[in-house]
Amino acid sequence: MTINRYWQSLVLALTLQLTFPATASMEHDAMVHNANARATFAMATTAAVYLTVMNHGDSALTLTSVSVADEIAGEAQIHTTVMEGDMMKMRQVTAGIDIEPGAMVEFKPGGYHVMLMGLVNPLEKGNKFSLTLHFADATTKTVEIGVGAEGSQGGHHHH
Repeated sequence: MTINRYWQSLVLALTLQLTFPATASMEHDAMVHNANARATFAMATTAAVYLTVMNHGDSALTLTSVSVADEIAGEAQIHTTVMEGDMMKMRQVTAGIDIEPGAMVEFKPGGYHVMLMGLVNPLEKGNKFSLTLHFADATTKTVEIGVGAEGSQGGHHHH
């Protein structure tokens, strides 16, 4: 009787894993490349993060938000650059960013970027920290961000 229950449990566990494979992992087919941040000066309270998000899956993804550990910054937000009249302005993206299957979205100066606000300490060249991407389907992807030279990526980024 005990052996029979063992096999029943094993078959049930395998059936559930095959039926609901997404529950086995909370990550999906999003791949991140070129994740980097600029080093900041000593009194900086903000920093910019750049990366490329690629969707290698079969369905669209919506990147809804980002987060960092409290020891890095008080808040992380997705921003974009928009033209208002003859001025370029930064705006927080609150509706999310859709990434179609096989497509990629580049976070770069003058476009989408991640803003770290309320920096606890300056970002120093050679350091690394984690950034977590949050998607509409409740999945996440944590990536390592390398800090490059101050002003690498085309100059200072001010808000």
